[in-house]
Amino acid sequence: MGFQKILIRRIADNLTCTISKNKVRKIYNNDFSKVIKPRTLCSSGDPQRGEANNMVDFNTVNRPSQQSELLNNKTYFPDQPGSGPLASYRQQATIDWRKVKLSLNDEASLELQHKTWSFIQNHPLFARPNHTPSMDESRHLATKRMYVIQNAKIFGIENLLERPDFMGFFNHLLMAYEPSFAIKFSLGFGMFSSVIQALDVGRLAHLIEQNQRGEILGAFGLTEISHGTNAKGMRTTATYDVKNKEYVLNTPDFEAAKCWIGNLGKTCTHMICYAQLYTEDGKHHGLNAFVVPIRDPHTLNAFPGVIVGDLGEKAGLHGVDNGFVMFRNYRIPRDFLLAKTGDVNEEGVFVSPYKDESRRFGASLAALSGGRVGICGIASLYLNKAICIAIRYSASRKQFGPEDSSEELPVLEYQSQQYRLFLHLATAFTIKIFTLWFSKVYGDAFLKMIMGDRTNEFIGMEIHALSSAAKPVCTWAARDGIQECREACGGHGFLKLSTLGDLRNDNDPNCTYEGENNVLIQQTSNWLLNVRSKGYETFAKVSPLGSVEFLKDFMRIRNSKASWKSPKDAVDVREHLNAMNWLVAHLLEETHKRLLVLKQNGKSSFEARNESQSFYARVLSLAYGERVMLFVADKFLRNLEDGPEKVAIGRLVSLYGANVIMKHIGIFYQGGYFSNVTNALDLLQQGYLDLLPVIKTDAVSLVDAIAPPDFVLNSPLGMSDGEVYKHMESAILQAPETLERPKWWQDAVYRDYISAKL
Repeated sequence: MGFQKILIRRIADNLTCTISKNKVRKIYNNDFSKVIKPRTLCSSGDPQRGEANNMVDFNTVNRPSQQSELLNNKTYFPDQPGSGPLASYRQQATIDWRKVKLSLNDEASLELQHKTWSFIQNHPLFARPNHTPSMDESRHLATKRMYVIQNAKIFGIENLLERPDFMGFFNHLLMAYEPSFAIKFSLGFGMFSSVIQALDVGRLAHLIEQNQRGEILGAFGLTEISHGTNAKGMRTTATYDVKNKEYVLNTPDFEAAKCWIGNLGKTCTHMICYAQLYTEDGKHHGLNAFVVPIRDPHTLNAFPGVIVGDLGEKAGLHGVDNGFVMFRNYRIPRDFLLAKTGDVNEEGVFVSPYKDESRRFGASLAALSGGRVGICGIASLYLNKAICIAIRYSASRKQFGPEDSSEELPVLEYQSQQYRLFLHLATAFTIKIFTLWFSKVYGDAFLKMIMGDRTNEFIGMEIHALSSAAKPVCTWAARDGIQECREACGGHGFLKLSTLGDLRNDNDPNCTYEGENNVLIQQTSNWLLNVRSKGYETFAKVSPLGSVEFLKDFMRIRNSKASWKSPKDAVDVREHLNAMNWLVAHLLEETHKRLLVLKQNGKSSFEARNESQSFYARVLSLAYGERVMLFVADKFLRNLEDGPEKVAIGRLVSLYGANVIMKHIGIFYQGGYFSNVTNALDLLQQGYLDLLPVIKTDAVSLVDAIAPPDFVLNSPLGMSDGEVYKHMESAILQAPETLERPKWWQDAVYRDYISAKL
């Protein structure tokens, strides 16, 4: 109790925003026995399997069966429909879907889900439009919804301090309903203020207060028209004017215009802008972050010297006003530099606590790791919704059947449909488990950062490397899974009312922003190679999260071989982890050798890195990300109580692991990992197929455990009662002008008239 009070007091002392301080003090004066403590995610590991002593273990065994009062709470666990097309699947299930849901949530998360979704369901502004809004209507509606959520104060700083792992959770609940307003909200009131909080030295607390009161709306701007992932190549400049104590911002040409900035197109008043800092003596001090006023908060007219506009319609996220901005000798006060990583004093001299410029640059971009952690959760959310729709539809949709029977079978009974969908169900669960852990890790690190705790200098880099691999793994998994779900629902899945097309389009930018995936994963391989260059024993030192500590045993792992003897062995998660340990070690060494050969052949360091990506560094990064996800899921499983729910989730993790091994099967054979198993691929394929029918038994109930309420899922194909055709009929007939002839009907009749006019 005393430690927690000291912790909260220290956080309060380090917060620059008085509103935040007041809320922290309120928590400090509360009865801490009532504070819900987050699940502990660390304890001992198994050195023989390359497990870290500090890696996630979900510590206390999760025992849903001992929480009968919570399980019987109909608010959090409403009864599933007892009749209809899905009833037979629910009756044959071996699991209690409520226990599965409770294994992925605690009471605090269930409470926040209910509170958030109930607010949305009961507020008239969140009623679903019965038509497809125009781009302008979408942005207007998203803006109004954003301010409603901000004013509702459903989740605030006091909640964050109690549950740092909820940092992105609340926003994901909003996105589950509709992503545009949620993205505007998270950028305008979340990322904007958190970046200031992280990088300010106490000069801009008033802006955080104004932002939290809804008086100003923020945006975050790094990308430029001709430079995205190459942050060092940004060309917007900020030159310090000693006489006037101001920075003068300039955009040299349209290619240097800041772009793709959410909220900038129409609505933001201020933005975080990264620009190349110059002092009056002409010296360049790298990319630095500034707070830049864009529009008058009372009129939304752009300030003189600011050319700001909208990028136009996109493939998805129509309610988000992505914009561009250019500056023409635009002046901002000296205090508007976010100076924690470097400052210019009034005499025009640049000073910084960082001697190493690359470390200072990394610290100034530290906020991007949080964005990537959040995107992993968003991808998980989209994939969850898609697989819920596809599996419920597949259990309701009947086609064909045995030749000696007139009764058609649900398409979920066919192995081909199971093969298509169950992998993505397995991936959805595995990624969800991983994001639970990663959110906790990042939340704890963020709180330590604002407290000024830098006792572990390696954790930031490990989070950066892991997020740079996890974001591509998660977003590509969501991309592929949503598309497969769309196709698995046939023509009906192509209807807009299915919402699968919207999920696909809304997920698509996840693969690009916060770092284009194929470029981003180079951050991970660069880190792994840099650590390897100092000796494999170094991995134990630089991995406080334990994601690569296993590599300290490189020689033992590299010499290991598969020992499968049956299909059951081939889908054992422990065997998968042994294989992935070998794969990461093998790829790291092969990539290192590839770089050496290229350099020996006269290639520069740049050329060698460039020519070692395909088949080497790229695959290394992805394998590292997949291995961590599998490892976290295995630890999660080992801390669940024994029972059918653990078995069912375990099958999904096994299927995910089997697919990862299968994806890299060529490398395993090429590197000799299967040299002791003559029929490894046959065993793996058979084990994979053996999992499908047993997963089918629980598939609908597993989906029930991760599905949001029907009004949030918002798809006639995926409603909890399985009455697909009734809901389709209702949606189609209620759409505007469904039964009316078009206003231009004469042009479809009088063809001669049309020809004459042409």
